[in-house]
Amino acid sequence: MKKLLFTILFLWATLLSAYSINYKLAKKAEKRGDYESALHYTLEQLDEDINGHGENAKEVIISYGKLGYYSEKLGEYEKALDYDLKALKIQRRILGKNSPSTATTLNNIGSVYSKLQKYQKGLEYYLKSLKMQKKVLGKSSPVTATTLNNIGGIYRKQKKYSEALEYYFKALNIRKNTLGKNHLSTANTYRNIALVYYKQGKYQEALNELNKTLKIQEKVLGKKHLSTKNTQSNIDYLKNTMAIK
Repeated sequence: MKKLLFTILFLWATLLSAYSINYKLAKKAEKRGDYESALHYTLEQLDEDINGHGENAKEVIISYGKLGYYSEKLGEYEKALDYDLKALKIQRRILGKNSPSTATTLNNIGSVYSKLQKYQKGLEYYLKSLKMQKKVLGKSSPVTATTLNNIGGIYRKQKKYSEALEYYFKALNIRKNTLGKNHLSTANTYRNIALVYYKQGKYQEALNELNKTLKIQEKVLGKKHLSTKNTQSNIDYLKNTMAIK
C-alpha cells in the first residue's frame, strides 16, 4: 500500500529535478531494486537541491521523501522517520495546512512507526493523514481507501479486531466503487478481512473472504501466479483447520 502513496508524493516534481543526473540515476537504481545506490544518488540530489533552491524548497521536500522511502526499503526505519519528519516540517511551512503531498508524508510516517511497532504513534499519523485526505481528495478517493486500510492494519496488530474490520470495510467499499470489484487492491482488502476473521476464530467467514480474494486473483493474475497459489494454500489450510475442529 505504501507504494501507491509514495507515487503521489512526487506528482508535482519540477522539470529541473526530472532532468537532474542524480535524479535519473536514483530512478534507474530503484527500478533494479538497488536501494543503496538510489539512496546515495538521492543524497547527492539533496545537496544540489539545498544549494540551488534553499532549504525550504519543494525540490528539497521531494528528496527527503525519496530518502525516507529508500531508507524504509532498506529496513533503516529510524533514518526513514528522520527524513520523513524533515519533509513534513518543510511541507507545513510552505504548503499550508491541507496538501495532498503533506497527507502522503503523514501516511509514510505512520507506516514507519508501524514497522517500528510503535502502533499508537502510527495510528496518530494515519488519522492525521486521513483527515487531510478527506478534505483535499474526498472521502471516496482510492488514496483515502489506502489510508483506511492502513489504519485497519494498525488495529489488527493491536488485536482490536472490531475496529480493524470497521476500517477494512470502509476501504473495501471505496475500492469496489472506484477501482472495481475485480481489482487487486479489492482482493487484498478481502484478504485482510479474512485474516481478522481468522484471528477471531470465525473460520467460515474467513473462508468466504479468501474465496473472494482467490476469484479475483485467478481472473487478474491467473491460477499459476504465486499470489494466487498462496491464497489457495491459505484456503486449504483453513479447510483442514475447520475439519479438525
